[in-house]
Amino acid sequence: MTDLRIAIVGLSVECLLGSPLKTEAADMQVYRGREMTDGDLWMVRGVLQRLAEESGVEAVPLMWATALPGGALSAGNYAALRKETVELLRANGPFDGVVMVNHGALEVDGIDNHPDSDFLRAVREAVGPDIPVAASLDLHGHISPDFISDITVIGALRTAPHRDDREAGYRAAHQLLKVLRTGIRPRIAAVRIPILIAGEAAVTTTEPGASIYAGLPSYDARPGILEANVFVGFAFNDVPWGGMTAIVTSDGDADLARATAQELASEIWRRRHDFVLRMETAGVAEGLARVAAATEGPIFVSDSGDNTTAGAPGDLTGVLQAMLDLKSPPRAVIAGITAPGLVQQALDAGIGSTIEVVLGEDHISLPGTRRRVTGEVINGGPELKLSGFQPYRSVEAAWAAIRFGALVATFHARPIGITTPEHFDSMGLDRSAFTVFVVKLGYLHPRLEDIAKRHVLLLSEGTVSLDLENRDWRRVARPALPADPDFAWVPGESTYTN
Repeated sequence: MTDLRIAIVGLSVECLLGSPLKTEAADMQVYRGREMTDGDLWMVRGVLQRLAEESGVEAVPLMWATALPGGALSAGNYAALRKETVELLRANGPFDGVVMVNHGALEVDGIDNHPDSDFLRAVREAVGPDIPVAASLDLHGHISPDFISDITVIGALRTAPHRDDREAGYRAAHQLLKVLRTGIRPRIAAVRIPILIAGEAAVTTTEPGASIYAGLPSYDARPGILEANVFVGFAFNDVPWGGMTAIVTSDGDADLARATAQELASEIWRRRHDFVLRMETAGVAEGLARVAAATEGPIFVSDSGDNTTAGAPGDLTGVLQAMLDLKSPPRAVIAGITAPGLVQQALDAGIGSTIEVVLGEDHISLPGTRRRVTGEVINGGPELKLSGFQPYRSVEAAWAAIRFGALVATFHARPIGITTPEHFDSMGLDRSAFTVFVVKLGYLHPRLEDIAKRHVLLLSEGTVSLDLENRDWRRVARPALPADPDFAWVPGESTYTN
């Protein structure tokens, strides 16, 4: 017998305000009803797993919308998704609770406050002020006072590269069920920590991220604490709600939540200068010279300034052009370049054709050197279909692979995140034939990290350049590292509660 009905909704997009591309309706992947239960979807799958374990609970998946990280959502795209979410909640209710699967770094044209908070407010308006709402979020998201005011409980990722989406969704649903079964009224305290860092400086495989995130379960285990979380934030956006955040949810004691969140924030602040790039890092020329001399692979090379999984367009060909300049280039794949015009040219010519292309002609995010080169179209098609679980889902689009001597480059009509071995396999590329794989990422995503013998992060140009010290910070709360020299700070200055 069902005694609890739990709705599942969400809008999960990481948005880069500096991208010249807006995220439109055509860029979205929207899952409804059975598509959510059958789709093995990011975080949603963990929510469904926990709800299925509880007798007397009916999970009601309504809609989950996502997209590859990109520019801000256009106003029309967001309005339509928000409206449909509200209508579905009203038409299928009443509900005893809601799990909202978002990211936290949503941005929308025309909304000058934290858009994830706006979406949460719409959910609240649809179900009523007294219905508990749980949020499952990415650790690279942001938290605002409005969000804390409207949410009941929060579960967030604790690994970067992200390996625990199932666990994060599971924990959010578990907290919600505890609220519904026991009647507790959780209290949340959040401390904004004035540190602006890229996710590459806070991976959880090295210090200080490793021990900070590994220590969160010990906070969870304290009497009266439901869950502690740390949000690195999305430092590429200059927004008032930017920065790191320590959050603690108690089972009803606001003072306990506040004191514990401030303790966690103080520990992070104490280690603030430890957040640096700890992977092998180099400028473009130096990094490519290193890997050109290597004989054993696979070596993965990140074109970090044009990282499509941080919202960059992926259109830059600077690294490819630099590799063409090498006297003895390695056997390499340069994957994931957004170039719709070049793709169309290659497909029109046909597989097996030799064509002259202009690298840089499709540049939209930065001015770039144009270069005429001749290559052979070795593969391509109207859409790239991927197999297996895909954490970063992008709309399938036309693509082409072109050989330039020892190098093969893949070009795509839409931005794409090359995050799994299946991306190369789906393009008919024999991975054993190559030593070096250039991808438009920052840190490697888990499936690539697992097969890489070596990883080199290039400090390349682009809309997500890791040179945060020289960004023109105008809207973010100041002072903040690294925009300002070291300064005194205590957590009580920036603590807020529900």
